Amino acid sequence: MIRRLRYKQDGVGFVHDRYQQVFVVEVETGEWVQVTDGECDYSEPVWSGRGDRLAYVGTAREQDVPLGQGQLFVQAYPGGRPQRLLPQWQGACRSPQWGLGDRALAFAGHDVPPPTNRRIFYHIWRCDLETGQVTDLTSTLDQTVGNYAIADQRPALTTVTCRWPPGHPFIYFLATEQGATHLYRVRADGGRLQRLVDGPCVVFAYSPAGSGAVAFGRADSCTVGEVHLWAAGRVRQLTDANPWLRFRRLARPKEYWFRGIDGTPVHAWILPPLDYVPGCAYPTIVYVHCSMFSWDFNHEFQCYAAAGFAVAYFNQRGTTAGYGQAWTLGTQGDQGGRDYEEIMLGVDDLLTRFPFVDGDRLGVTGGSCGGFLTTWIVGPTDRFKAAVTQRSVANEISFFGTSDIGPEAAYRETGAYPWEDAHAMWRQSPLAHVERIHTPLLIIHSDEDHRCAIEQARQLFAALAWLRRDVEFVWFEGEGHGLSRGGRPMNRIERLRRILGWFATHLGAAPVPTTRKGCESAC
Repeated sequence: MIRRLRYKQDGVGFVHDRYQQVFVVEVETGEWVQVTDGECDYSEPVWSGRGDRLAYVGTAREQDVPLGQGQLFVQAYPGGRPQRLLPQWQGACRSPQWGLGDRALAFAGHDVPPPTNRRIFYHIWRCDLETGQVTDLTSTLDQTVGNYAIADQRPALTTVTCRWPPGHPFIYFLATEQGATHLYRVRADGGRLQRLVDGPCVVFAYSPAGSGAVAFGRADSCTVGEVHLWAAGRVRQLTDANPWLRFRRLARPKEYWFRGIDGTPVHAWILPPLDYVPGCAYPTIVYVHCSMFSWDFNHEFQCYAAAGFAVAYFNQRGTTAGYGQAWTLGTQGDQGGRDYEEIMLGVDDLLTRFPFVDGDRLGVTGGSCGGFLTTWIVGPTDRFKAAVTQRSVANEISFFGTSDIGPEAAYRETGAYPWEDAHAMWRQSPLAHVERIHTPLLIIHSDEDHRCAIEQARQLFAALAWLRRDVEFVWFEGEGHGLSRGGRPMNRIERLRRILGWFATHLGAAPVPTTRKGCESAC
């Protein structure tokens, strides 16, 4: 029997009859004590400094109420009951941290009323427990707290956390900016904001000490990830966990910016083929997404480069993080509009800038919202010779009721509800324009994907097959939305084999001579 929304969760399954609760384990006796109960999911518990209270996050199953975004609770232990810390707070709260002798709590959050989606930026806040006053400590930073870097060697897409070492004047956090994730700290009294680790890299984990030193995990385009230590303004590497990479040939991405809509700069990268030879043109895969491409190591991209393909990727308007809140919100209610236009401007620029990109052998692919964009792109243009749409959204109307985040996400993305303006949602659905698709299309989806349900792929395949288009459907059993990041190794290998096979068949993988002029250097 299902009575509540969020009755399923991607990567978890059906949760309609079970809720996540907080337990305390008594170390001396081994006894388990359940602290919370009821129809709410509780997470991220943290002890107060004196050990007499717990703070944690409670999240309801409804997406249209503040509690459905995650709210802070404080509970005395033992014997106390949950007390909602900020009854008037309308937005989301994550990662509570005690400080100032248990007189304050810091947390990551926003105060935007529901329904919201992942496009709303998180800030670092401090709550005075005596007065209830809440202060935004990062109001001057037009970036979001957390790691939103897209890669395929870590299963999670975001790390929205903060850390406040006991007795320390600084609160630490990660912030996503321009394709990188950097380590920051801010004074708990609302003072100076300081970036500790920056550059073309992704900081994916961190642990500050009371002394002010911080251990952190860092990756970049040619490094899977190593542990480093920041102390007194200096950084040193502590581990060498991936020496095997020194004996592998890797393609190195070239960063550049192109002129987008109204001349606005758009961040982009190109990964040349591993065996690039000047004077030759190569088949090129344009990888699309509305999350955020980054400086993180990407095994999939390296596989394409090793197989003889160039890979281009852009953080166009609508990118989830890294370029300011206005940029991220720039495509809401206009899916397939300005984001599509900006991607195609990027393709035009790509052909002008890099002579080794073969304009007659372009492919396009992406997953999730990138799958949406892939399917959308091959409608109005035939300039791509092959496409692979992965875990995509094809029908915004049915997405509303079949995704674990459908009700809030579909509304925020399209600006409409099915019963109020089905036309607006249908207009922003690739399925509505399926008759225009003539590009050979491979559809990849998983049957335990609760984020973009497999019915999306089934609808798209049925329409294209009925129209006698060149389409194939690869259905992975027992995998979720994160197949490319956290799927079974054999299925991740098979997925890559299918994609490479599709592009090799339709684009070819051999270079051809070219006389085109432009930026000849590929590195």
